Amino acid sequence: MSLRTWRPLPWLVVIAVLCLPAGTVSAEARVRVEANEAVISVYAEIEARVDREQAWAVLTDYNRWAEYIPDLQVSRVISPPGEPIRLEQRGSIPWLPNFPLVMIAYVEELPPRTIRFQRIAGNIRALVGEWQIHGRSPVRLTYRSTVIPGFPMPPEVSSEIFRHDAKVRIEALAREMERRASAGRKP
Repeated sequence: MSLRTWRPLPWLVVIAVLCLPAGTVSAEARVRVEANEAVISVYAEIEARVDREQAWAVLTDYNRWAEYIPDLQVSRVISPPGEPIRLEQRGSIPWLPNFPLVMIAYVEELPPRTIRFQRIAGNIRALVGEWQIHGRSPVRLTYRSTVIPGFPMPPEVSSEIFRHDAKVRIEALAREMERRASAGRKP
């Protein structure tokens, strides 16, 4: 091969792809937020290169969410086995490190596609929403919620807080789904 025919660009692309972080998500989340006075509506979606079973396994592994979702310090089921699921979550707002978010939610699982949740306690005044898994393989993961923050902030700031939270969570969940799928692990 002469120097004239050798083209370094394809090799640079291969090297760049190999150097990508292992936790890279196949797609970036799309997030929409609408604020109407004190009520904030959030919609987020992302594609994940996993099957529905893998997506469901990660989505319902609530006790491990804090291991891979940034800004989430605690995520644990606090209800006894066999009773309706009550989930405690504690997190932080990156822009307000001294203001913790605390929520206890009732969770309803409708396998293999839908998880509904509703706030029953905490410092968010109201939160209701759902996670959905669309397709069989690959899947599209969607998140919808309606929130009344319950803390005094301009609507633009609270909208940005919930936009950031939805994006970070859905991307972290998709990343974990793909990580487990590549490792051949279900739970």
